[in-house]
Amino acid sequence: MTASVQTLEHTDHRTGQTIVTRTVSTDAEMEAVYRIRREVFVREQGLTRSVYDEPDDRVSVHVIGQSDGKILGAGRLTYIQSEGQIAWLAVLESARGTGVGKAIMKHLLQTAEERPVQVVTLNAQTHALEFYERFGFESLGRRFHMSQIEHQYMVKLLAPGARL
Repeated sequence: MTASVQTLEHTDHRTGQTIVTRTVSTDAEMEAVYRIRREVFVREQGLTRSVYDEPDDRVSVHVIGQSDGKILGAGRLTYIQSEGQIAWLAVLESARGTGVGKAIMKHLLQTAEERPVQVVTLNAQTHALEFYERFGFESLGRRFHMSQIEHQYMVKLLAPGARL
């Protein structure tokens, strides 16, 4: 976990719910990240068997989203030279549609913009393409499958004149 702790407050205009996002700074918060990953990517989707053996976790910025003190979602930003890669964005089923994912994405993108990052990339599950398009991501290349779930590589150029 390489970033300084930053807390942001977001109000979802549709629901009126206040969501607080923050960079993960404690072992307990990182355990909450793993709990959310387990629930969404292992139990719900069967995408992976383990959410712990991810080498990039140690060098990434993790963001959690919470409402009323309960952690409801998480996401990760990893820097690879002049690229920021967003991964593991997940929101508990009971909190989907409440603005938690949107608040986490805003926080991750703001964090990326504070570094000399030219492009942000991600592998989106195709059911969520419109969500990422609302943040300015564009599809690139062919769709592919990870554990039977269709994905699409997406990019967002941040720097003026940046190219792939």
